[in-house]
Amino acid sequence: MKITVGPYLQNVAGDAVTVMWHTDAPATSAVAYEESARLGWTAYAGRPVPTYPCLAEDRALRTVHAVRLTGLTAEQEYFYRVASVSPSGASVKSAGASFRTAVHADSPFSFATYGDSLRVHDVHRRNADLARALRVDFCLGAGDHAQDEIGRFDDFFACTANLLPHTPWFAAMGNHDSPNEGFFRYFTFPEPQYWYSLNYGAAHIVVLNSNMDYRPGSEQWHWLEHDLKTFRQARWKLVCLHHPPFCSNNCEIPATRALCPLFERYGVDIVYTAHATIYERFHPLRGGQYDSAQGVRYFVSGGGGYDMSLSPSELWDHRHPASALARPVNHILHTAVAPDAVRVQALDSEGHLFDTLELSKPPTPVVPPPAASPQLPYHHPVPDGTVVAGMPEGAVRWVLPRGQFCRDAAVTRGSEASIRWHGQGEQPVAPAVRRVLKDDGKLLDAAAGKRYALEAWVLTEDVQGGITVSLEWNGDMGFLGRAQSQPVGGTTGWTRVAVATPALPPYVYCCRVVLSAAPGTRGTAWFEDLAVTEV
Repeated sequence: MKITVGPYLQNVAGDAVTVMWHTDAPATSAVAYEESARLGWTAYAGRPVPTYPCLAEDRALRTVHAVRLTGLTAEQEYFYRVASVSPSGASVKSAGASFRTAVHADSPFSFATYGDSLRVHDVHRRNADLARALRVDFCLGAGDHAQDEIGRFDDFFACTANLLPHTPWFAAMGNHDSPNEGFFRYFTFPEPQYWYSLNYGAAHIVVLNSNMDYRPGSEQWHWLEHDLKTFRQARWKLVCLHHPPFCSNNCEIPATRALCPLFERYGVDIVYTAHATIYERFHPLRGGQYDSAQGVRYFVSGGGGYDMSLSPSELWDHRHPASALARPVNHILHTAVAPDAVRVQALDSEGHLFDTLELSKPPTPVVPPPAASPQLPYHHPVPDGTVVAGMPEGAVRWVLPRGQFCRDAAVTRGSEASIRWHGQGEQPVAPAVRRVLKDDGKLLDAAAGKRYALEAWVLTEDVQGGITVSLEWNGDMGFLGRAQSQPVGGTTGWTRVAVATPALPPYVYCCRVVLSAAPGTRGTAWFEDLAVTEV
């Protein structure tokens, strides 16, 4: 038995971190760790040998391992190693590595950002090694980690092998990630995973999903407004999504400008994007116009590992009117955040600095913000083959945001388990989602021109508002459309709900079932016997 990937770090907080790794056979999971008495001990001769006195274990047999370490100290370095044991007694142990927990609200930190790292592996490896050389506290991936198929994540992990044992990875979903179950299988982000937020130092960081519905009135729109309103007083507000509202080539996605009024209303400082495989920095914008006092700064950072000779890297004949600098170059962004200043540096994959942005704010006391998206322990999936709401769990699985959705084997209509939703009407709805109609990236245009119907059975109890089921689809340019059922409310027995799509456009990358509720809905509902068929 051997470790095939990792260890690598996920979902770091001030008091916790998730350690993940992969083995080539099912085995148990264990992380041995200890707090460092001296920051950066590996730099000193005569360093002490770690004894790893603390242990966190999971005795379940897995090939994708994830162990949450809790009760840690903020802004503290730890040393760790992972181990697995198979039922036959074969064992494997990793080399030692280190991580640092999230810093205090008044401490400086830095992170690296890049997207579209899925083609030229030697470039991606250089960029990942550059991020490691900079000793950033974490990385913020701007999407498109692997090309559609789950196996392509092997390339991602090979390129980041020197980085991720020491550096936690947060990320936005790109269009090539959207049909790729590796995004949920190999990463564990804060709830609800497909979009989320976190606090780190003096920054509140929001990660959006431009492959899912973000129009005004959508779940994501309401979630974002609630989040930015909650953290209005955060010292720095940073946002990451894959598809750029502004860009100087044909990868510009003007539809995502629907989010810009929220960025402007709640004082977002910087928005990081990718998709266009170029570097671009924009002058501060408000309402699409230059505004030096209240404008939002937009970056495009799609040069993580892409072939600059291909069309997504071609600039228009003339730059976007608001562009400050555009360049087709492989690169990373290095953002250094202090309570009173932010500096963003663009470095090419050879480490050469070619652009800088500096922002500052008057010194004021930093107030620790309220908790952001829950950073929960890794969600252990049900066994392969288990039927949940009429659909078997396997390579493709339900994403059930905890706190609102759960699997329920006690209330069913015939399959092994239904999906239960419960809401108090106070928080935005985080929908349950599941990919359908897409077979590991092999059907890029097979659905073009076809219509599909989604049928579901819904049971409600004291629902004030409305329960809905939807089919949603996205493509290369992100979110494309959604067909949603009429809402079901009150108290009902099992009720059939159905919805049909229009003819789908060419190059649909992914279709997904979305189980949701209207904003402000209260009560309990169960979903069962879902089926998607071609009309």
